[in-house]
Amino acid sequence: MQRPALTQEARESHRYVVFCFLLLIVALQIAAGPIVRLPDWHVSPDQPALLEARAWLDGRTDVGRRSWDTALHEGRYFNIYPPCFTLISVVALSLGQLAGAPPDTFYPFWYLLVAALPLPLVGFWAFQQVMRRAAWSAVFTAGWLLATPMLPMIRDCRDGSINSLNHVLSNIGLMLMAGDLLGRRRLWPAAIGLIIAAWSRQLTLAYGVAAVWIAWRAGVPRGRRTAIAVGALLMAAGGLMTLNWMRFGDPLETGYLKIYSEGRERGWYGQRAHEHGVFSPHFVAENAWYMNFSPPLFRLSPAFVQAANHSNGVGIWMTCPLLLLAFWHVRRWWTDSAARPMMLASAAVIAALLTYHNTGAVQVGFFRFALDFVPIWLMVIAPHALGPRGAYVTMGCLAWSAWYFYMIC
Repeated sequence: MQRPALTQEARESHRYVVFCFLLLIVALQIAAGPIVRLPDWHVSPDQPALLEARAWLDGRTDVGRRSWDTALHEGRYFNIYPPCFTLISVVALSLGQLAGAPPDTFYPFWYLLVAALPLPLVGFWAFQQVMRRAAWSAVFTAGWLLATPMLPMIRDCRDGSINSLNHVLSNIGLMLMAGDLLGRRRLWPAAIGLIIAAWSRQLTLAYGVAAVWIAWRAGVPRGRRTAIAVGALLMAAGGLMTLNWMRFGDPLETGYLKIYSEGRERGWYGQRAHEHGVFSPHFVAENAWYMNFSPPLFRLSPAFVQAANHSNGVGIWMTCPLLLLAFWHVRRWWTDSAARPMMLASAAVIAALLTYHNTGAVQVGFFRFALDFVPIWLMVIAPHALGPRGAYVTMGCLAWSAWYFYMIC
């Protein structure tokens, strides 16, 4: 099935596309600049991925000391997060040493180069692949960055917060994947995106299965495209398993349960994880409530209203109502040979999230785990969201969400 936006006869000029992109950059700076504060971005020296990078350069796998969510294994502390930012940090620290910088120096410009600057570029490119309408591609890119949990995650990257940073990096990868698989299907951008996403958020490996299916059904040259997709999936999964083996001696041991030690096992999350496991059907009802139904809370104040939420999360449909269009347009995207497997893969991701032993924790007023599927849904929705009335619904939903996330940030 052809996507509506791709059937337009008239092509927009390159100048117009560039103008829309530059307008997007200006709008993002005006709207998010005071919240994100790019000049303040840096990587904390205690960030676990940075500690692991330093350890690798020193010939060790353990990070040497307790840091955020580090696992205690056989008397040593290990980073439990996927390797994307560790690898980035290895390169950054090595370049810093070559430049004569003090040890453990991660120059802020390099941090911005890998974590912040790609966001508008990748987002605009991805939406252009499925919409071919530069103005609306800019609107949807702004919506992705300002009107979803991405905004508080980007804000929290100021000091290199590993949870927030991994969501941001993963979303860059997911946008690369979706833009390619829902667009021209050259496969190599999707392969790069899959590795970035999976090495930042492991559950996004599910989209690799969708990529293999799409590549197989994409037509000539089927063999080469399928080989690229299979190779990327094997590299992504194999890299994660190899890292688990290096850290814990077992390719299937992630170390997540091991972070609850030295007293942390007596905390709420620690007790739940030790009693039921890191993933368990026991948590489905609670996670389903906070993901889908938990309402946003506000209180009156001298400054009009303020958010008054807790850290267990707020339902994604109330904070990002535009995503509901995925259900409204299900008949349209279901007939699309690329959108259907991507959405089914997102359902597998959601099912896994519902069994996790916490709802996200680092999230007051939003549900951060939704970022494991939000970019995919936005990309699938985008071509169908601009009918006679659709544009008004789209703008209304984005306006509400942008206001809401501005409020909580």
